[in-house]
Amino acid sequence: MTNQQLRLLYLSNAFPPGVTGRFPSLNPAGHATETRMIQALSQQTRMVTVGLLPGGVWGKLEPRDDSFGWEHELLLWQRKPELWHRWRSWRQLRRFYLERTAREGGFDVVLVRNLSPIFNHFIRWLRRQRPRPLIALVLADSGQLGEKISIARRLRYRLKPMQTLDGEAILRYDACISFGIDTKRYFESRGVPWLWMPSAFNFRYDPPPADPAPGQPIRFGYFGSLAEHACIIPLVRTFLDLRLPGTLHVCGHGGSSETLKNLAASHPHFHFDGLLPRASDCLAWAQQVDVLINPRLPWEGAENSFPSKLFEFAMTGKAVLSTRTGGVDQVLGEEGLYLDTDNFEADLRWKLGEVAAMDRAELQRRGTAIRCRVLKDFNWEAQTRRMVEFLTGIMNAPPVFLLDDLGHTRFNESFNGHE
Repeated sequence: MTNQQLRLLYLSNAFPPGVTGRFPSLNPAGHATETRMIQALSQQTRMVTVGLLPGGVWGKLEPRDDSFGWEHELLLWQRKPELWHRWRSWRQLRRFYLERTAREGGFDVVLVRNLSPIFNHFIRWLRRQRPRPLIALVLADSGQLGEKISIARRLRYRLKPMQTLDGEAILRYDACISFGIDTKRYFESRGVPWLWMPSAFNFRYDPPPADPAPGQPIRFGYFGSLAEHACIIPLVRTFLDLRLPGTLHVCGHGGSSETLKNLAASHPHFHFDGLLPRASDCLAWAQQVDVLINPRLPWEGAENSFPSKLFEFAMTGKAVLSTRTGGVDQVLGEEGLYLDTDNFEADLRWKLGEVAAMDRAELQRRGTAIRCRVLKDFNWEAQTRRMVEFLTGIMNAPPVFLLDDLGHTRFNESFNGHE
């Protein structure tokens, strides 16, 4: 089988074109990543997509604006009442699959984005079909994997219709393409093929020539989610306590917005610009700073994902100070500046002071090197090529022994319609 012949059904959560511009709070980073990946995959495979959208945009797809997205052949909805619409959506998906395969032949691969109840239920049904395609998971994040689940909670999940714990749902997949580098242990220990693919940059940006700005203090910045797990409030408070000569600039959207707004009103060295009109605007906005900071800690579940904003940080050409959580150091390389999460507060104070004393030309050199590295190795064409090669390699490999859903050894069936 060649890459061009791979027939792929992708169960996605990308929004259609012209929608997200009117809903700026709907995880713009996740949408951009999902859409760019689909666009690149469509150039390398024969792909059909199904979209699963949140109930918040039900009945609000029109009028469309000029924001980017992807047109799916079928749209499903996560709406209330949840059980009714989950059941309805999975039956729609099953009917779509059966009609499409009867009319045009089977798929080689069904690729599934994350572990949602509707997709989980469909995959449970699909595994029982003969012949069936290869079933691969695109694991962008999971807050449950690695979490200790009590017996009572497990029982509650078993009693809830169409609900499956993530640790049980992953057992239904033949392969995994994961954004988080630490999820490897959940798959390779069972002999399930696993690929680390942390995503790629979504917005190509060519920064202006570096300004040497002699004599000016080093300026720090952050853009992205302002949720509690992003650790922005501790970053801002630590920066203000240090009384460094430079400034800290933040923009984004999330639960910490009001607190940040109040802090900016009373501290002249901290500037909060709120939510910018477009996610791509953040890259030009970042040109006012010298160093971008990612203070993400390894909170429960963080190791199962990758902070995608790091790729946009890289596109700005700015130096990056970050924790290593999620495999960040594998992307930034030796030119990155790193925070120790084991002693985070003390190390953050130390590193902010250390970086504030660095030569601006050295920071610019690091930023340029990171940008070149990401442009070369972490673009969507290269990443989706790796995905297709990974899936094709599994399709062409001889059958092997795997562990089944109950942990028993079984002989892995061949795919692509051959038993």
